[in-house]
Amino acid sequence: MKLQCPCGAKYSFEASPEMLKNPVKFICPSCGLDSSDFVNQLIRQEFAGQTPPPPPAPAPAMPPPPLPATAAPRMRIVMAAPVATPPAAATESKLCSKHHERATEKCSVCHQPICPKCLELFGYFCSPLCKGKAEAQHLNVPVYAGRHDVVEAKYWRKMGWVAAGFVAAIILFLGLWTWFAWFGSVPHPYLSVRFEDGDRGYSGSVHLAGQDQVVFLHGGTLARYDLKSKQKVWSHELITKSQIEATLKAASEMDARLNSGNGYKAHVSQDDLERGIKQALQSELTLRVSGQNIWVGQAGKLTRYNWDTGEVVREIALPELDGELTEAGDEMQMIGSQSVTHISLATGETRTEQLGPPGAKTVMLAQNNTGGGLPGTIADKGGAMDPGTVEAQAANLKLPGLIALPALLSNARHEQQLEQALRDDPDLPHTKGKGVPAGAELFQLVPGETGFVQFGSRLLEERIVSRSAMKAPPKKSVLDGDLNAAKTTEVANEIVNEMQRNAGGGQVTENQSRYQVTVHLPNAAGTPDWTGEVVGAPQLYVLKTVNVVAAGRSVVVLDKSNQKMWGAALTYPVTTGSLESFSRASSPYGEGPCVEHGGALYVFDQAVLSSFELASGNVRWRLPSVGVVGLFFDAQNNVYINTTTGNPDDIKYSRQIDFSRRKEAVFSKVDAQTGKTLWSAKPGGFVSYVSGKFIYAIESFDPNPTDADILDDTISSLQKPAYLRIARLRPSDGKMMWEYYDRDRCPVYWHFDDNSIELIFKREVQVLRYLTF
Repeated sequence: MKLQCPCGAKYSFEASPEMLKNPVKFICPSCGLDSSDFVNQLIRQEFAGQTPPPPPAPAPAMPPPPLPATAAPRMRIVMAAPVATPPAAATESKLCSKHHERATEKCSVCHQPICPKCLELFGYFCSPLCKGKAEAQHLNVPVYAGRHDVVEAKYWRKMGWVAAGFVAAIILFLGLWTWFAWFGSVPHPYLSVRFEDGDRGYSGSVHLAGQDQVVFLHGGTLARYDLKSKQKVWSHELITKSQIEATLKAASEMDARLNSGNGYKAHVSQDDLERGIKQALQSELTLRVSGQNIWVGQAGKLTRYNWDTGEVVREIALPELDGELTEAGDEMQMIGSQSVTHISLATGETRTEQLGPPGAKTVMLAQNNTGGGLPGTIADKGGAMDPGTVEAQAANLKLPGLIALPALLSNARHEQQLEQALRDDPDLPHTKGKGVPAGAELFQLVPGETGFVQFGSRLLEERIVSRSAMKAPPKKSVLDGDLNAAKTTEVANEIVNEMQRNAGGGQVTENQSRYQVTVHLPNAAGTPDWTGEVVGAPQLYVLKTVNVVAAGRSVVVLDKSNQKMWGAALTYPVTTGSLESFSRASSPYGEGPCVEHGGALYVFDQAVLSSFELASGNVRWRLPSVGVVGLFFDAQNNVYINTTTGNPDDIKYSRQIDFSRRKEAVFSKVDAQTGKTLWSAKPGGFVSYVSGKFIYAIESFDPNPTDADILDDTISSLQKPAYLRIARLRPSDGKMMWEYYDRDRCPVYWHFDDNSIELIFKREVQVLRYLTF
């Protein structure tokens, strides 16, 4: 009988009927598998039906005769059936000959027991020799996953993929960062609407409506565009050529009546007249967009336009031609000098309140004329010059202009002397300005965050103090010495300051008159008026929880029931304007000069920013800073200050002109509680927008904003061309993140809205956008 063990070992033996009586014991020497039961079962099947022979007789102790060859036929049996005991159980009882550990597998070639350490070294082989035999005979032996070389190869294959992915991620990151830093995070035109040369706009405004609509007023063109498709939805011309011709005809007739008989005739070209009328008509237009309500104010009327078609929906006549259009809740208010017109945003219904105490008059005083620019330029208003304007013009001169500046100023001085001689001619008529008589009551409606307040003032005693605001002329003129290119600035300074003195521009005045002021709350019936006396030109600031009366070097704080809370003295005058400046025009460079925020009142005068406790008036801190123009605030209770590099001498000698002086814009971040400066930056221009992570500074210049004919304007021809520069600052440290330049033009209007920048140029409307995180 032949047998083959599951381990592969083959055996043969002779089976006899005696084995039925004496079962055999069969254990595989190779693997130790006990197959006795299986072998005995096969023997029983082989000799089925036969009985075992009787035991031999005890007498004849002779061996039994040999069985004939046919008595026990030989059979070849191959063991294929599974055994009762699994091989693993038998193998576990064996030890590996190499490591003397319990064997769990056997070699696929020599069938020797192998342990887990052998598996880790050679897989299903006991040695490299067996492994080599298997490879030579091309045996299909499975690969053990835990083998060292397999595990290591898998590890390095995985590390290779990780490294490749890491390198790919770095390359992708660098590519994205490069694209984002140079393109994605830098503003690019998202929408551009161009106009013909004859359709130039000198004013306007842009409003984003939602995420994908924009409504703009470019000069006299009102239009709505879809930002997604960048297509025009509708457009209408609000100023027609017939309007310009009619206005020009009326102006010509009025000019003829005013100058009839005196022989005077203005030497102005027809193009300049038409351009001036067009600019005047454009400047009258004001755009207001609230949701899908589009309103345009013009010449005593307010017009609502349909959102879908742009057609006129309703026209509302206003009782006063001038006024400030504000939005309050679900209505708009047109606040004039003596009336308030309420317009419902939903229905367009209106109601008008006529306000003002009996006998009160709205008297508009002329502002202190600070002067114009360099003689012979567009900014030249004649007479005294404004040092800031002149120095800014000189800073934008080309090098030939700087070299030729002394000669040009000398020629202008000669013309000034001739004009002075003409003014001294007794044969020529002279007019004198008229001031406001004592006792006249000035009245104004002042809008604020919570409504409007009536503010009246009466001059009690006039006292105007004048002082010199220029340095004494040098004892020895620089013109008397050797002149060279190095003395160009000194020569120009001496000439222009002499012209300033001759024009009467060396004096400044401070209003120290006494006024009686009255604050009336029209929306608080039964609340008594507050009346007090102040020194200096008074102004009223209507804030969120208080109203502030500022006059000269003092402020008085009133609560919303018109009760005085406290007053404070200032180092310098809080304002320099005249009585008509009632905070009606909002500055694009921040709030001020009186701002309420976070339980504090911030007041800046000409040289100091002060922070007061709003409830008590106690001083938190004072920060010296000359030239503050506005304040911004963030959610972390920090104050951002738009100021300059000026010093107290700039106030003392405010009329002195110095071409070597470079007064720069400074933007500072200050802790609101302590007044500590966290950082300061010089972004090149004043900051115009602060919101969250967005801070924008803007600088622009236009040598000829009105496009007037300047063929005889020598200095203007030497000035640099128009330009626009926008810089974004990082709120954490004030570092510049990027700069955007337009080196050919200057906008007439700009507006920031997080990562969108809206610009109106004379011949184009642009919306800039960029990516941000």
